Amino acid sequence: MAKRINRKGKKAVLHYVTINIRDQMQVFKQDVYARAALEQLRLHSDEHPAKLVAYVLMPEHLHLINNPRDGDINKFLSQYKPAVTDAVAEIAERLGHTRLLNWLMTAEGHNQLWQEGKHDLFLWSDWMIWQKINYIHDNARRRKLVKRASDYPYSSFAAVYDVPTAPIIPVDDEWWWEDMPIDLEEEEY
Repeated sequence: MAKRINRKGKKAVLHYVTINIRDQMQVFKQDVYARAALEQLRLHSDEHPAKLVAYVLMPEHLHLINNPRDGDINKFLSQYKPAVTDAVAEIAERLGHTRLLNWLMTAEGHNQLWQEGKHDLFLWSDWMIWQKINYIHDNARRRKLVKRASDYPYSSFAAVYDVPTAPIIPVDDEWWWEDMPIDLEEEEY
């Protein structure tokens, strides 16, 4: 038997989210852009507020596990995605990366970094949560960007597994909001 989170509604659930860069452009292959995206992730998690559980920023997409206090992952992403787009555009302008600036500009005359939409999955059991955390952290190794998952700098591996290497941004040790108790019940599946 496993424990299952019995939640009515969307509050106090963990969201496993994937968002992609449009055209699969590998913007986050460059450290300066990857760090800006991660800094915005931590900033928006603090401001929204949302519990940041785990993440990996790949060259062309982001996986994260997040628990927005209000349960509204769409609202969180609607604030996060434009902030990253603005940060990338500002850095590209400062560094003279005109190819990236030209790519960011759409026919409608605004910057767009992210593909429309997202993939979102509610995580409702300990097994599912840890399966997704491990999947997230193994992503770079599976793609052969590194030999060991712990070597990839743009993930929460070090923070989640208490590795001495400091992550670029920290994650929240507590995944749940204190005033939103979780009803765990035994269930066979």
